[in-house]
Amino acid sequence: MALFQTDRNNKAFIITLGGFAETDKASNFVENLKKAVSEIDVKNFSLIVDSAELRTFKTEILPVLEASYSLYMNLGFKKILMVTPKRVTPRLQLKRIAKKVHFSGIFMNTLQEARSAAKSD
Repeated sequence: MALFQTDRNNKAFIITLGGFAETDKASNFVENLKKAVSEIDVKNFSLIVDSAELRTFKTEILPVLEASYSLYMNLGFKKILMVTPKRVTPRLQLKRIAKKVHFSGIFMNTLQEARSAAKSD
């Protein structure tokens, strides 16, 4: 599940992810993300990826996560803020992949913390 929201007050584009990531939904996610992002001036916005409710990833989804991190970094946002999952296993999986792909985003503990960081510029 992925929800997109534009928070103009905090100059943030928020992607809320939850549950289990599935490979068959990944292509729709990319298309929908690109469409939603085309409606804002990304240079003036921060990207917040709220992963707090994500569950453990199956092995076959890990390459999709790598591609997602690359996509986030190539969209042109001024900052990328990643809210870490509450559960330990997906948190470790995301951080491991971030290190592997040299993810330039910043990991935050809560959505509120990420909104504050987005607004601070």
